[in-house]
Formats: sequence, C-alpha cells, structure tokens
Amino acid sequence: MIDTSNWSLYWNTENGQTVRGNLVYSAYVSPSGKHYCQKFQRDIRYHPFEEENAQWTDALLEDRFRKELKYHARAKETMPVLEIVDVDETSRTIVYRWPGDDFLMQGIHAGNYEAVLPNWKEQWIARIKEMRLANIVKLSLHPNSWTVSNGSLVPLNWFYCYDADTGYDSFANMNIQISSGRRENLYPILEKYNINFDIDYPATQLQVIAFNSFRKNYPNDLIDRILEETK
Repeated sequence: MIDTSNWSLYWNTENGQTVRGNLVYSAYVSPSGKHYCQKFQRDIRYHPFEEENAQWTDALLEDRFRKELKYHARAKETMPVLEIVDVDETSRTIVYRWPGDDFLMQGIHAGNYEAVLPNWKEQWIARIKEMRLANIVKLSLHPNSWTVSNGSLVPLNWFYCYDADTGYDSFANMNIQISSGRRENLYPILEKYNINFDIDYPATQLQVIAFNSFRKNYPNDLIDRILEETK
C-alpha cells in the first residue's frame, strides 16, 4: 500500500470558509498533488463532530467503501473515471491518480467552470446519461464530486450510487451523509413532490429530488434539461 502518512487533508472552500468535501470518508492529497486518497475511516481532524462520528459504524463505512469500488468498476466500462492506483481493503483506502483539484475548486481557481472546461454542461449531461446506460443512479452530484482531467469531466464519489433498475432508499436512511445546507434545500423539494422523508422510493425518483436540490450549484436550464432527458 502507498504510504499516505505525510499526505495533507483535502479541503474545499465555500463562501470563504474551509469545509469538508464530503461527510463520509476522510480525504487526503499527496504532496505532489498528483494522487488523491479516500480513506473510509473517520479522521477526527476532518470529521471533528463526535455525535456524527458515532453514527458511522464500521458496517456503514464498509458498505460505502464497497459501493465506491463497485460503481467505479462498472462506470469504468462506459465513461472516463479516475484511475485507481492502489487499494487497501484492511484500512478501506483507495488511492487515485489526481489532476490536482475537484471541479468545484478548479472552477474557483479559474474564475468559472467554463474557463476549466468550455463544454462542461454537455459533458455533465453525457455522464449522467452514460451512468443510466450502465444501470447507475448517482446522487453525489455536487461540483466537488467531479473533476476535469485531460479535457474530460470525470465523476467521483461513487459511494452514493444505486442500481437504476432495482435501487430503493429513503432520505431518512441517507440523512447521515447529507450536509445541513443540502437538507435545507431538500425539505421544500420533498414537499413539492409529495415525498415522505421516511419512505423508500426508487433510486430514479430520488435522483429527481437530488437534481432539483442542486439548482443553487448549477444553472437552472441545465437541471431542467437533465430532468427532461432522463424521464
């Protein structure tokens, strides 16, 4: 296994604040910036909230680790994905070759997403459709769950995926990995679509809610288009 002991935690920036990029695994970047590590463990420097950490049992972390590998392997057959260079099952660690930043941070550094990838909207639509063809519904859709590498928009964070044809879940069950800001966006959308927080729904229906919850992160016309084209 690659030695990650001297790697730095990987952070995002939001409204001038330094924030976690996800609520599930601990994220690290190599000193060179060329490798990214997902460790499905709760590093208290990255996840400092005791009550939150208590909810993340080994069984849940193992489940997310397995999903990450499962859906990455499936997606690899039909779309660009990050290259896995090392996996350690004992520590639930995955190391990827990395372009330096996720799409959120690439856009912040460049000034906007178009400066990073002029046709990113078309590629975003294409990736979602490619996932459906691969029987994948992905709910981790935030800009920090993508990156740009060699002119391609590349998805990451596969732990928040379902089989499109058989996947079911409830938002109550997913609540542990949804940020407080995202939940604030979700509640009025759940009411609009008459979705009960505690009832299981098909993954494709959950993705409709997810798309709508990201209207503050993406242009409305992009969300309208993906909703129309994935009916």
